[in-house]
Amino acid sequence: MLLQKRLYCFKEGIHICTDQRQKAEYQTELMVLFIILSGTAEVQFGSQKFDLENGSVLLITTQDKIEVRNTGGTELIYDLLFFSSFKLIGATEEELRYQQSSDFFPRQGLFYSHASIEVKSLAAQLISMSTKEAENSNGAYLLNELIAKVEAEFLSFQQRTLNSPFHSVLEYIHVHSHLALSRDTVAQYFGYHPNYFSGRFKKETGWSFSAYLAHIRMDKAKVFLLEHTLTIGEVARKVGYQDGLYLSRKFRQKTGMSPSEFRKERKFERIITLQFTGALLATGIKPAAVLPSYFNVPEFLEEEVSSSIQLSPDTLPTSEQWRKLKPDLIIAPTYLYQNQKVIEEMESIAPVMMLDWDTHDRLEEVQLIGRIVGREAQTNEWIRKFKEKAESARKMLKEVVEEGETFGLYELRWEGNVGIWKASARGAFNLYTMLKLTPAKRIQKEVLEPNKHLIISENELPAYAADHMFVVVHSMEQAKRICDLEIWRQLPAAKNRQIYLLRLEDFWASEGMALEKQMEIQVKYLLDR
Repeated sequence: MLLQKRLYCFKEGIHICTDQRQKAEYQTELMVLFIILSGTAEVQFGSQKFDLENGSVLLITTQDKIEVRNTGGTELIYDLLFFSSFKLIGATEEELRYQQSSDFFPRQGLFYSHASIEVKSLAAQLISMSTKEAENSNGAYLLNELIAKVEAEFLSFQQRTLNSPFHSVLEYIHVHSHLALSRDTVAQYFGYHPNYFSGRFKKETGWSFSAYLAHIRMDKAKVFLLEHTLTIGEVARKVGYQDGLYLSRKFRQKTGMSPSEFRKERKFERIITLQFTGALLATGIKPAAVLPSYFNVPEFLEEEVSSSIQLSPDTLPTSEQWRKLKPDLIIAPTYLYQNQKVIEEMESIAPVMMLDWDTHDRLEEVQLIGRIVGREAQTNEWIRKFKEKAESARKMLKEVVEEGETFGLYELRWEGNVGIWKASARGAFNLYTMLKLTPAKRIQKEVLEPNKHLIISENELPAYAADHMFVVVHSMEQAKRICDLEIWRQLPAAKNRQIYLLRLEDFWASEGMALEKQMEIQVKYLLDR
């Protein structure tokens, strides 16, 4: 069997910083893996900063200089490996051809705490090898094992974090922020001692409880202020304050303007989008600057923002960079709440609209962006034309889709898992809402009706399979699973050649104008089969 994923180790070693005065610097275009064995460290590159403790694992790729500082009062010891990854691009009887690629890893890198004994042991074995040994097949095998174990532990860490009791705390605050919440009442509700809760909250979010709650309320107030039928007092009560005077005072402290001024002044000329770029484009406005990562700008929208300033794809601007950009509005997702410093830097430069991501109906989201930027008429016209395109596509599909056939939107994940997405993600909105295609029964019952994502193992696929399966893949190397694994080959959709591969680069973001492009891809698959 041909090796489909190859990792090649270029340099390795154990590094020690004895005190806080020491700083190590590295410059490389290779993948970099840190494993902290003892002490604490700060790793910084560009505007990204990670605080690592004993057992932390950090895997990154960057062209910026990497700085490592000892932040503890004890000796800092860490393993450091530089390596490159390759994918197989061709094979003959005489040779195998590989191409350097980082497709195997998330663009944002991997970071988690508490490396297992297995991870530390594999790293130690690699580091103990000579350079020649590390570069031969045995070294590549060990490095493959190490990276696979890191990926598995990272996925497990993500799942624990998402389902942890404290994630529920943050979700509860977000949903109930309009109520009379206090630190003590929330702590009691979840069974925490108030003092422990305060410390845990600060550690998990970077915010104090009161500051976090105030930011959520202010950001919700900004959205409600766009509804001109609401008085300032009504907006105040909707977000959790007793009267308009108190809201006005807090609002001016946070934004530098009164609620009335914010409501009136919406002549934004320099808008920066860290998310929702496709929705802004649907209003007829191009951002002055944009975060060009796939989760914000799919590849097929890159030309639409080619005249925009391209921010660093994997890091957010520094304070100095924000000032040079001179924005008069920044549109950002609420998942950035976890980065207190970034939010405070943005708010010191310009008004910031923090919006829930992957929550709204996709057309309601476009309308919301249209109200924010004062382009309601243009936005409604785009929505009208988009609905006409969907209606035209539905008529064409009636000629090729048999009555009763079912559809599903899936995504290949790590470790043999498959994501089944609700209607707001990965182009699923087109299938179920705009094209009105019938979902598989269990997708309807377990995903769409409760409106929540679902992760299953590949072994469970037959129970969730549809007659037509759109599958998002992270790389073509990953897509080979569909051809290689029996569980996929035996699905009716595979036998009928009705599995359609969608690139993650095209379907990560499904906002506004991106929906148009995604619908064209999806409909063409069905018409050309």
